[in-house]
Amino acid sequence: MARRKLPPMNALIAFEAAARYGSFTRAAETLSVAQPAVTRHIARLEDWVGARLFLRRGNQIQLTAEGETLATLATTVLDRLEVGLQDVVASKDDELRIGASFGITHLWLMPRIGAMRAAANATINFVTADDYRSFDDRSIDLSIRFGNGDFPGYSQDLLFTETCQMVASPAFLARHPEFDPEAPLATLDPSCLFDHGDPYHAGWITWARFFDREGRSLAPGQRLKTVTSYPAMLDMICAGEGIGLGYWGLEDQMVLEGRLQRVGPALSRPDYGYYLVYRPEMAKNPALQRLRSYLIGAA
Repeated sequence: MARRKLPPMNALIAFEAAARYGSFTRAAETLSVAQPAVTRHIARLEDWVGARLFLRRGNQIQLTAEGETLATLATTVLDRLEVGLQDVVASKDDELRIGASFGITHLWLMPRIGAMRAAANATINFVTADDYRSFDDRSIDLSIRFGNGDFPGYSQDLLFTETCQMVASPAFLARHPEFDPEAPLATLDPSCLFDHGDPYHAGWITWARFFDREGRSLAPGQRLKTVTSYPAMLDMICAGEGIGLGYWGLEDQMVLEGRLQRVGPALSRPDYGYYLVYRPEMAKNPALQRLRSYLIGAA
């Protein structure tokens, strides 16, 4: 029987990851190898193919025509292999990997970790990232993502809808009696307004969007203090350093403890919120379904 004419498989897997993420660095992180190893694998594959697969412009990479063709073929083949193996390899019912932002993990999931383990009857491991593309890796069993429910190719369950409201510490409010929640920019130094931004375009409410929906807007060129870590921003607000936009469901415990106070109008977008997202075939996983039921009930 003739030997198959196949490329080196490690090189093909490294290439497919780099093509999917558009980055050698992201591919290396996903495969848990050093970036030079990915570079060597791709160079080896290019030698085997006899054509360049990527155009390199500094830190940017772009697939060539040959690279596009091979990337489509490699992803299709590896996806089919991965799905097909689920019918061959015994499923692990004793471990689940959950993808979530640091904010959701720290504020919403970790306080429930004991109940989550008990409900799933499985070990729970977290993969934290603010860039949701990290959760498309098939090693992630389910993830929690913010959005409007548009997650093509995935099943999703709404955990809680978005409601935002300004939050401040009682001490800050006592020091700033001039603060009017109906006109924060007119009654506070803008440096006191903390914004967590939306660096990965998930659709979170920023101050600019908050004011737009209120029929107001930031002055041209006006910039607010950005704190990209939502938990860190809440800690700064609890310390009395400023005010920010809080999400109902995430800072509830701080409000109950009296560390934060909600002020001003609440803004809700019923089509936006936090969703439990998972591949349709995971519906067959008993541990995931037990955990899903618990999280929906908790939300």
